[in-house]
Amino acid sequence: MDVERWNEIDALFEKALGLPPGERADFLDRACGDDRGLRDAVERLIEADESAKTFLERPPLVLLDGGREAGEGSRFGPYRIERLLSRGGMGTVYLASRDDGQFERRVALKLLHPGADDPDSLQRFRAERQILARLEHPAIARLYDGGETEQGMPFLVMEYVEGLPLDDYCDRNRLGIDDRLRLFRRLLDAVAYAHQNLLVHRDIKPANILVTADGEPKLLDFGIAKQLAGDRDGDPALTRFRMMTPGYASPEQVRGEAITTASDVYALGVVLYELLCGRRPYRLSTRLPHELESAILTQEPDRPSQALDRGGDTLEEVCAARRSRPRELHRKLRGDLDTIVLTALRKEPQRRYRSVVELAADIDRYLRQMPVSARPDAPLYLAGKFVRRHRLGVTLAALALLLIVGLILSLFQQRRRAERERDTSREALAFLVDVFEHADPYQKGAENVSARELLETGARRARRELAGVPEVQAGLLDAIGQASVGLGRLDDAAPLLKRSLALRRDLPPSVELAESLEHYGWLLFLRSDYDRAEPMLREAVAMHRRLASGPGLAASLVHLATVLTERYQSTDAERSREIEGLLDEALGLYRQRADEMGAANTLFQQAKVKKDRGDLPGAERLYRQVLAADRRLYGEGHPEVAQARRALALTLIAEARPDEAKALLRRALAAQRKALPKNHPDIAATQNDLALAYTRTADYASAEPLYREALATELANHGEDHADTATVLFNLASALQNLGRLEEAARLHERSLTTRRAVYGEKHIYVAQVESMLSRLRSEQGRNAEALDLARRSVATARELLEPGHTELVGPVRALGTALLGAGQPAEAEPHLREALDILRKTKAPGYFQTARVEVLLGSCLARLGQAEEARRLISRGLETLEAQFPPDHPWVRDAREQLGLVGTVKTAGR
Repeated sequence: MDVERWNEIDALFEKALGLPPGERADFLDRACGDDRGLRDAVERLIEADESAKTFLERPPLVLLDGGREAGEGSRFGPYRIERLLSRGGMGTVYLASRDDGQFERRVALKLLHPGADDPDSLQRFRAERQILARLEHPAIARLYDGGETEQGMPFLVMEYVEGLPLDDYCDRNRLGIDDRLRLFRRLLDAVAYAHQNLLVHRDIKPANILVTADGEPKLLDFGIAKQLAGDRDGDPALTRFRMMTPGYASPEQVRGEAITTASDVYALGVVLYELLCGRRPYRLSTRLPHELESAILTQEPDRPSQALDRGGDTLEEVCAARRSRPRELHRKLRGDLDTIVLTALRKEPQRRYRSVVELAADIDRYLRQMPVSARPDAPLYLAGKFVRRHRLGVTLAALALLLIVGLILSLFQQRRRAERERDTSREALAFLVDVFEHADPYQKGAENVSARELLETGARRARRELAGVPEVQAGLLDAIGQASVGLGRLDDAAPLLKRSLALRRDLPPSVELAESLEHYGWLLFLRSDYDRAEPMLREAVAMHRRLASGPGLAASLVHLATVLTERYQSTDAERSREIEGLLDEALGLYRQRADEMGAANTLFQQAKVKKDRGDLPGAERLYRQVLAADRRLYGEGHPEVAQARRALALTLIAEARPDEAKALLRRALAAQRKALPKNHPDIAATQNDLALAYTRTADYASAEPLYREALATELANHGEDHADTATVLFNLASALQNLGRLEEAARLHERSLTTRRAVYGEKHIYVAQVESMLSRLRSEQGRNAEALDLARRSVATARELLEPGHTELVGPVRALGTALLGAGQPAEAEPHLREALDILRKTKAPGYFQTARVEVLLGSCLARLGQAEEARRLISRGLETLEAQFPPDHPWVRDAREQLGLVGTVKTAGR
């Protein structure tokens, strides 16, 4: 289409749009005459304008392309198109189903518009795929898949969100103002998350915010999002077809200037304006684009409380949709809400809220009846806020001069606090903005900046530049320390969290101090420093209780319970009751706040307690609940989901279901390798668990390389003196022991035993576990005295800590029976071997190979005691199980055959 033809179409469209709908057909009859193509083009533009809030939400040339679209039943890879969902600025979105027999899922499939296949559009579309792939937030629609058509056109496969646009949802459900604000507040978390990932959405509007039937918002369409690091302002691909929605575009977008997070703040201000008063911010006589752009650039928007009286839906309809009456709604919007909205809509980006976090904080303050930062801290304003929060107190104060004085003092104190909070937030935000600007690769001269480099830069500058503002410095050091923990860099996190705690100890007691205690205490736990972690977390819990900090208290309770579970045995009745009480209290607090993430974390720890007690079915049931919740909250590829799969897999291993466990662990490991840094300790933990699953099927050759890779990672991250390092050492040693490499296995067991004694003390089941395996190894080496000593210590510890019949008793009592048999004392060995076999038969599934090995061992013992019949029966049963699972030349199979052949020939030992 040439420029002259387009200008003719555009001129007729503008004229037709200014006429009443009933007069447009006659006008087009006169203007177009016999030129059917001209009339069709104008009518398509009019139709698009009527079906969308602004025709510029779709590129004009696409509208005129003639409707070449994917039809029902069209296929894109394994996906089949069902119907059209929507058209946007860059692409068309269809409802599709995956039906390739792998699994079934309904998805949203996005294609570029026909005709929009120029290199810039293709590059922008592929960039959207990269953007979505790295966003994992419950309020952002997830990317599932992507590909290209046979013609090389890319497509995206996204989460299908079945819901209503934000404004429609609020109106249809007649949400009041406070409920609208709470819903909007959850949306702000998603936008803030995108900004933290250095992305500006650039097209926030109600149509791109769907709300599901259960009231959860989902942010869609990152098709024109801008990456703060490395993107180019003024990209011609974004301006050629006016790729923005003018009704929600900021002044700098209209002018074609640099786009920052402030542009999203402006769009959010427009969305909030409409949610509150049901009107658009500007007075317009027509809907023509040039008038809207002029208003955005020059006209000051009305206050939402004033805009209620403008045209549009009747005031009664607007109020009914908000469960209010005109006078009440005017009063509700007047003041703080007017100010919050207009602050977000300021023409100058630097005068708006400096971040979405600041906007969210003011909404939180409004909902809590606290002063908002956008309002001047005038005494009468502060007093009004105080009165609304403390009506009874003010009424009583009027009766006593003393209370009036107290009120005045309280107002000044509140003012100082509000000023301090505001200044602290601004200092912190300015610092972070500066750090992120210096991460721009065009400024730095590098291709990209890793998360670790960004954190190191932030920490270094925070120490140097924020020494004079300890509150800000402490908060930033704590946040950077927490991020370092998330990256698995505990050594980097330690000095940051320690310094933050020291700074906050010099300030008055606060929730922030309690959080620092919790964060540093948890770091100590992760570093296996349980002696210092426990009192630190107990202090955090006590401080949260004094400050009535519900969410902080719940998190501290769970962390303290985790430390106690790991440090002590949950079979200790007193400790067990304390741990249960801590977790029950935390779960109650999370459920009061409808905090599903917190509740899932608490259930995770409750499941671990059940597993440690030997209640494997109960643990499995809870872990499956946690996995289902995490998948719903985080999405399939999230590390939290991988952790839930790990925990469930370990329970299945304990239940002698290693094949099921392997499948879970492989999925967890694949997700972690995609989401986490290469040497993250969580990856090492999953490798260890997968190797453990292999050992449970006696596939030690497959287990060994996984153990060795996990050990290298643990040593690099934690060094020798760490509980996780000791665990991998023990598991690798056990595998080598079963492969017959006894000398190397013994050295690894001894290293593991030294570390576990240092971490846990002498009386701990993890110490008894290593002693029992090392005892069995010494028996194989013929070092019977050493084997007996180790076995007796192991059994004494296990019986002191565990209930009779606990599955963890098997290793120690089996080791003692083996050592006694090796020392020529079969009569003394028999009861221990019978006890081990009895526990295995009760706790493991039939056909478990370790049960078969103990059957052979007990049979050998009974043969020496002259009980040939039972000995033959036991060894035959064990041999049958082992032959079904291992090749004929396997050492265990050969040993069982040899023992069966010896029955009746072994010299009988008297009782």
